[in-house]
Amino acid sequence: MPAAVSAERIKLSTLRSPWWAAMAAAALSLGLAATRAGVASDYARMTASQAALGVAVFGVPVLTVVAAMTLTSEYRTRMVATTFMATPCRSAVLCAKALVAAVFSGAAAIVMVLGAVVVARVLTGPEAGAALTTGLPRTAGAVALYAALAAVLGVGVAALVRHTAGAVTILLLWPLLVEPLVGNLPGRGAQIGPYLPFANVFRFLDVEWLFPTYAMRWGALGSVGYFTAVVLAVFVAALIVVNRRDA
Repeated sequence: MPAAVSAERIKLSTLRSPWWAAMAAAALSLGLAATRAGVASDYARMTASQAALGVAVFGVPVLTVVAAMTLTSEYRTRMVATTFMATPCRSAVLCAKALVAAVFSGAAAIVMVLGAVVVARVLTGPEAGAALTTGLPRTAGAVALYAALAAVLGVGVAALVRHTAGAVTILLLWPLLVEPLVGNLPGRGAQIGPYLPFANVFRFLDVEWLFPTYAMRWGALGSVGYFTAVVLAVFVAALIVVNRRDA
């Protein structure tokens, strides 16, 4: 396992695409923070969770796609067969990819949240931006945890689908389109909403998105626990499929 983790770390650090993707995610996140800071006022002061909206909505999905592509790119180039020959335990390979992607995504998310808060504070001024520092450690940690779990989800979906286009479609449409649409269905949305994975993780983040206010069955910790359970279920299914299916 340590050798597999080291190999995946080297792969990730030597590729340019993850870094370009992270910079693109940072640009989107900081741009949205700047936009929201431009309309903030002394009467509606901006909070850290509001500044982190861009990171949660745009930054993390991009990092999730990067995590998925660490595996789908190997399937596309047939390098995955070589990887499995070097490390016969396929579960170890998948776990190593998920671990490296989770650490990378979590670290990148923290940097983006801090950057978003700095940008917002500069644009709102010291008085209006004072509320930004309140709850900042909690927001940064929550978004980092979300990014790490989403990276594991990305690797799991990639192992199940094995095609970049399919994995990217699922990972982007699921949180950005499908769940908001389902959650806002007249009548049924209020019943289904509390069980939507991304609706739960956004409840944990305390970040306002396109989800209405649901009568949740559990608190913030229960929400992140529910999302974690969904991620683990997908990843376990991926482990089973990878070990049973030909490379």
